[in-house]
Amino acid sequence: MVGASRGNPGGGTAHAGGKGGMPDIVEHASDPAFELDEALRVVAWNRRAEALFGRPAAEAVGWRCYELLRANLPGGEPLCGPDCHGGTCYRQAVPFGVAECVVAAEGAAPFRAALSSLILPEVRALPGRGRRVLVFVHPLDPAAALAALPQPFRIHLLGPFAILRDERPVALDRWQRKAALVLMKLLAMRRGQPVHGDVLIDHLWPGVEAATGRQRLKVAAYYARHELGSRTLIEHGDGGYALARGEFWLDVAAFEAHVAAGVRHARAGQDAEASAALGDALALYRGDFLEEHLYDDWCAEERERLRELYFDAAARLAAGLRRQGRLEEAERTCRRALAREACRESFHRQLMEVLIDMGRLGEADQQFRSCRAILLRELGVEPLPETRRVFDRVQAARTARP
Repeated sequence: MVGASRGNPGGGTAHAGGKGGMPDIVEHASDPAFELDEALRVVAWNRRAEALFGRPAAEAVGWRCYELLRANLPGGEPLCGPDCHGGTCYRQAVPFGVAECVVAAEGAAPFRAALSSLILPEVRALPGRGRRVLVFVHPLDPAAALAALPQPFRIHLLGPFAILRDERPVALDRWQRKAALVLMKLLAMRRGQPVHGDVLIDHLWPGVEAATGRQRLKVAAYYARHELGSRTLIEHGDGGYALARGEFWLDVAAFEAHVAAGVRHARAGQDAEASAALGDALALYRGDFLEEHLYDDWCAEERERLRELYFDAAARLAAGLRRQGRLEEAERTCRRALAREACRESFHRQLMEVLIDMGRLGEADQQFRSCRAILLRELGVEPLPETRRVFDRVQAARTARP
């Protein structure tokens, strides 16, 4: 996938059975299995996993588990991710499993599977290696999920709005009171901060009489609690409503936290750590903020803010990956950013520079021409001088090449 070696981005040693780890357990397991370290990176990948995923151990070791599994719940909601509940359980030494998910690993056809795990205490691992986790993949196995840590509601505002409880999606499309659904979105936007009832009423039912609005709001909150199966998630007091802190996880908050960590590491010159954090942030960005409300003013400002934060994180990540020589990852990062917004000239320029580093001068030339055509068609402008200077480097290099 990246750099000088497609596997091993984390620098691990590629091996099928967990050389230096727990080879007897991993390699001799009856199911496809892999071993994770405390950073949730794969350190062992058995032969059954190689057969199931179509990926040899040399290409799996060193990657984070969510990057390999890319699993979703049956309804399409993401199960794997930088801040997924399974990772939280593993970090706290609690086994985690799901009865059914869809694994969409790269290079293999999606398949249904159950996941289970085994926590290896620190004393069972090699000295200084920390706690390890074994994850078992059971294809088409409907076995009951293992008990895991009690988890908060998981609320997704990036991309389609979604709420998960106990790894099961809440069927929001069946909510008959749409005001209750919008109420949840408004409260989630405030991240646990109270919103005064009058503000909510003005948004949900503009122009309604105060008494009628308060009654409707009370009914909407009651309906939401009922559909969510929780009396405590939505709090009411002092004339306002809020989501109870500690009872929900929010993708926007996690996204921002990873971006902030990446920026801190980058400023400290810690490129590898910065790339890991920024990569986690981009993985959480499933789409624009509340994308189903694309033309609504009430969330437009927040959508634009988060979108710019995404592009800033992607630019930092691409630059850091390029400094580390992880050119394939840098290329992919630029292309994904351009897929979201083709007029971002800075990513065309970064991509050209990466292609030059990779010796793909013809593609760098074509990238400039594509950039120029897009800018002329969409904005009626020519590329900036700095972009043209990169193009001049391409032409000079092509001329100098025998």
